[in-house]
Amino acid sequence: MKSQLIYKCLVFAVFVVLSACSEDKIEDGVTGTLTGLVVSSGDNAPLANVKISTQPITSTVFTDNAGLFEITNVPVGDYAVQAELDGFVVEFEAAVIAADRESNVIFELSREVLDNNSPNTPVAISPANNATDLPLSLEFVWSGGDPDEDDTVTYTISLQNDQNDEVLELQTVSDTTLTVNSGLMFSTQYFWQISADDGVNPPVLSAINSFETTAIPNAEYLFVRKVGSNNVIYGADLDGNLIQLTSEATNSWRPRKNSAIGKIAYLQSVGGQTQLFIMDEDGGNKQQLTFAVPVSGFDLNEVDFAWEPNGASILFPTLSGVRQISTTATTGVTTSFYEPAAGLLVTEIAWSEFNDIIALKLNDIEGYNVSIITVDIDGNLLDTVFDGQPGAAGGLDLNIDGSKVLYWYDISGFELPSYLPQDARLFLYDRVSSSTTTIDTAVPTGRNNFDPRFGPNENDIYYTDKPRAATATPSVFFHDLGGAPGNAEQLLTNAAMIDYEQ
Repeated sequence: MKSQLIYKCLVFAVFVVLSACSEDKIEDGVTGTLTGLVVSSGDNAPLANVKISTQPITSTVFTDNAGLFEITNVPVGDYAVQAELDGFVVEFEAAVIAADRESNVIFELSREVLDNNSPNTPVAISPANNATDLPLSLEFVWSGGDPDEDDTVTYTISLQNDQNDEVLELQTVSDTTLTVNSGLMFSTQYFWQISADDGVNPPVLSAINSFETTAIPNAEYLFVRKVGSNNVIYGADLDGNLIQLTSEATNSWRPRKNSAIGKIAYLQSVGGQTQLFIMDEDGGNKQQLTFAVPVSGFDLNEVDFAWEPNGASILFPTLSGVRQISTTATTGVTTSFYEPAAGLLVTEIAWSEFNDIIALKLNDIEGYNVSIITVDIDGNLLDTVFDGQPGAAGGLDLNIDGSKVLYWYDISGFELPSYLPQDARLFLYDRVSSSTTTIDTAVPTGRNNFDPRFGPNENDIYYTDKPRAATATPSVFFHDLGGAPGNAEQLLTNAAMIDYEQ
């Protein structure tokens, strides 16, 4: 960067007096102290290693890291104090030194700007102007640069939208490419402009370009993904386009969609309790349903609830049994639906779309001594699906007419205090023939299959596959019940609690 040192031509009356009047002379033997601070103009940042000198000549010192300096034993009199640092304009200040007193001066040094060129005007390259149907993860590309090779240019992208007053600003140094992975909204027109700033000249702005993001994906299936310490609910369409439905700042899990009313129910931690919520399919209009009677169970990661097929109410587990709540409730009032025998809890619930068949999983306080039963709409026992086996079981789902019950069972039979299944496998119970079939997903030793769900056509099932370790990362698979054994395919990584309803 070309630069030229600029010296201000200052005419101080003190110089005139010193040169023209013989009466004003530095007194011998009487001294004071000169102190001061040097900062950069504009941001008031302290400047170190600034050379400080005086006229008449006394001592020459340099500022410390805090921009401070001190000259002691300065003879009493009038002085011109000079501050000098490469890259900055030399400044002068007048100072009067009095006997045994401290005189203080402050310098604000301005950067040299002569012969420095402004950055090149940025030109947007991608996304193309007026582009449409763009994903929420975008790479912004532009041309730029600076005629002065030593200059460092900071680029700022400003994004405004047609939905609200929010302005999203993103910065990069020197690079003319920037990837945005979050912060954009679906079905939104954005206006973007690039600012180039070399720290010397005023910023240079590009022309304003625009683009539109893709429409909100139809959340065909729902799942949960761990983000930091919280569970976050996502939706996805059949092309794999994702939509985040709950915030990373809250712990939300176990999504269940009801297509009849276009709502999604889910669980969320609220003040140390687990409450039941509902929201629209795009994540809007979130509403808390339960209050005084929260969702509860032996393990909140295992509990599950069920929609009434028409969407009018939800059955959910509590420590005292199954409660029912209206989805239009605003006060949290619930009614009792089913009370298990003493010493047992209801942990999971499923409700068939037709015929009002309801499946319940009962267990003890440790999660074992499991029974899976079906009851009618009045809570009367219909079938005992699973009973009298050691180990963990769960993951209930019913097919459309309630004739089949899907569940998992840990065939190891172990009952570990940590409730850590070792060999969970999938099973299908036929209520008509009272028979149970093992579903062969070719799961290897050391892995578990959990939370199976029927797909919309009931030929496919969707489930979570996870290693034995409690902290292992889960994945979602699907399996064709009519296909060859072991035909499972992976659908999602870092995902669990799949729900697929149409």
